Amino acid sequence: MLVRIARACHRRRWTTLLGWLLAALALASAGGMAGTDFDSAYDLPGTGSQRAYDVLERHFPEQAAGTGDIVLHADAGLDAPGVRERARDVLAAARTADPVVAEVVPFDDAARGGLVSDDGTTATARIVFTVGRTEVPDEAAREIERRLTGMSGDGLHVELSGTMFAPKPSTGLSESVGLAAALVILLAAFGSLAMAGLPVLAALTGLLTAMGLVMLLSKAMNVPDFSMSVAVMIVLGVAVDYALFIAVRYRGARREGHEPDRAVALAAGTSGAAVLFAGTTVIVSLGGMFFMGVPFVYGLAVSCILGVAATLGLALTLVPALLGIADRWLTPRGRLERRGAGARVPGERGAGAYERAPGAYEKLLRRRPLAVVVGATALLLALCAPLAAMRLGSADAGNAPASDTTRRAHELKQEAFGPGATAPLMVVADLRGASPDDTAGLVERLRRAPGVAHVGPPATSPDGRAQVVTVVPRTDAQDEATPRLVRELRETALPEAAAGTPMRFYVGGVTATFQDLTDRMADRLAVFVLAVVVISALVLALMFRSPVVSVQAVVLTLLSLGVSYGLLVAVFQWGWASGVLGTGATGPVESYLPMTLMALLFGLGMDYQVFVLARIREARLRGAEARDAVAEGLRDSRRVVLAAALIMAAVFASFALSPDRIMKQFGLGLAGGVLVAAAAVLVVTPALLTYLGDRAWPRTARRPGVPAAGPRPEAGARSGEPTRT
Repeated sequence: MLVRIARACHRRRWTTLLGWLLAALALASAGGMAGTDFDSAYDLPGTGSQRAYDVLERHFPEQAAGTGDIVLHADAGLDAPGVRERARDVLAAARTADPVVAEVVPFDDAARGGLVSDDGTTATARIVFTVGRTEVPDEAAREIERRLTGMSGDGLHVELSGTMFAPKPSTGLSESVGLAAALVILLAAFGSLAMAGLPVLAALTGLLTAMGLVMLLSKAMNVPDFSMSVAVMIVLGVAVDYALFIAVRYRGARREGHEPDRAVALAAGTSGAAVLFAGTTVIVSLGGMFFMGVPFVYGLAVSCILGVAATLGLALTLVPALLGIADRWLTPRGRLERRGAGARVPGERGAGAYERAPGAYEKLLRRRPLAVVVGATALLLALCAPLAAMRLGSADAGNAPASDTTRRAHELKQEAFGPGATAPLMVVADLRGASPDDTAGLVERLRRAPGVAHVGPPATSPDGRAQVVTVVPRTDAQDEATPRLVRELRETALPEAAAGTPMRFYVGGVTATFQDLTDRMADRLAVFVLAVVVISALVLALMFRSPVVSVQAVVLTLLSLGVSYGLLVAVFQWGWASGVLGTGATGPVESYLPMTLMALLFGLGMDYQVFVLARIREARLRGAEARDAVAEGLRDSRRVVLAAALIMAAVFASFALSPDRIMKQFGLGLAGGVLVAAAAVLVVTPALLTYLGDRAWPRTARRPGVPAAGPRPEAGARSGEPTRT
């Protein structure tokens, strides 16, 4: 099937190219015209924080409006001559800054959210918007920020806090840097502009297609706001890699003397099949995210699955068409004539595979394979060590760059009102027929809870059926004591307050929400890991018919994933190289990142296993002895696997240029994991298979009597079918 599809696209190359370009442009245009409706709320059905929000939505309709804070600070005091008037001017400017502003609550209106520090130097006024916090237009938020922070000076300092004022993820620079790096690596590795340009063109087509699909998807289901960035990152990486593997195999077949139609069939039947299995493994891994039971994660998973599926389609249809168009530049006639049929190009499969003397590493593999396996595995385990210290949580404004207004507002609030001022909790009471007076002892009980700094007066809903109390912890959101306080309130203080009454109490707020997300991820992670590992192992076993090969691939990929997690701990929790990478203040790893990284890296790491093992199995099927098959497969694949890993790592690492902390974690985690996965498959896998020899492969994997160097071009041409994996 793959061969027939590739040949059809190769023959109708211009039609295929035009069709893909029109489809990509149409999808991107449709997505742009439809607009986006990304989700920033991250609902968590069934959790305490979500129940709190549900009660607020029913009984406090005004709570649906988004709010932000204006933080004012004056060393001389806000009541100093001239300062108070200028502070009033700031509030007046905020009211008229944009129609999306409904009202501004003055800082001296404590009953409605205004706040003034005890020393009178810092105050917060509340901006109430006409829409929810996730629906405030970026243009309006940027205009309000520009106008109000521009009024700082002459002793008055003005900053803004709130999610609408936080920096938004941007991938434009990362995409450009990633593609430029891929082009440079391809030119350096293969010395051909055609070989460099073909994968990049495929990646650009995939980029447009994926962007259109994700934008349209956001209209059909809840898709988190960072999904586009993650999908773009994945598509750029895998599109270049998949196109490269097929193109290298095609060029190798052409240099062996095969005609273009035969060469594209060989590439589709071997590397194309490997690409299909590799892409399927990525999709299977991403599908495991549905086991997590978190709705916004479903949108992220579907976004990435659509991107990878589109990339697979490109690799199996557009790439054969591009190979036909670029054939004269990929394999110049003069070079073919000089080499002749059957000549071997270094790093590509062909006749004469055993004519070259083995290198130092190949000699080491044959003499000390077990030592290589043990040594490399020990190194991987050592690099995984920081994983033991991983702490999950969520970044807040304190982790933003120091140049950001939300970071400066965060620091001013903590200095004036204590660390917990940036991590308030909302205790919501669903009265269920009880009188608001029945909660009289709630405030006093909350004040006695360990870790509570301040408890505000209860606010009763207009219909008298619910109350909300603001609780300020002594510690900030990223302190381990704050989650303990949330658990203490839920498990002890609130059940005691509700005992003997129909009332129910729930803890909400951003801090409680992210704690619920962390707990949900931790509860479901084991199921997710088991599902991904088992399904991926079965896919590999089906492809290679060898349990040993399947298990070693899974174990090495898990070790690579552990190294990636260790890198995130070292950089983002411990602060290693934070100045160079611009990661801001240290803090926990995002709670959903380990799950997402596993889904992505497990599939991507398996890619390299599939490509190397496919080459080894091809040699095995042609009759080579087990050790010779490993040596040939390694020689045939190592250069292209190394180039592909460097390209993918460069693309991922370029996303660390984003000012957004989440994108930095995704970029660095994926880049590190991909490089380690490639190194493991080029070092540990060949050593292990060399050590095991025939024990690694089923007896039916070898066909004695078939020359190890492969069929002659004439025989292959007559048969009309490529050597299959």
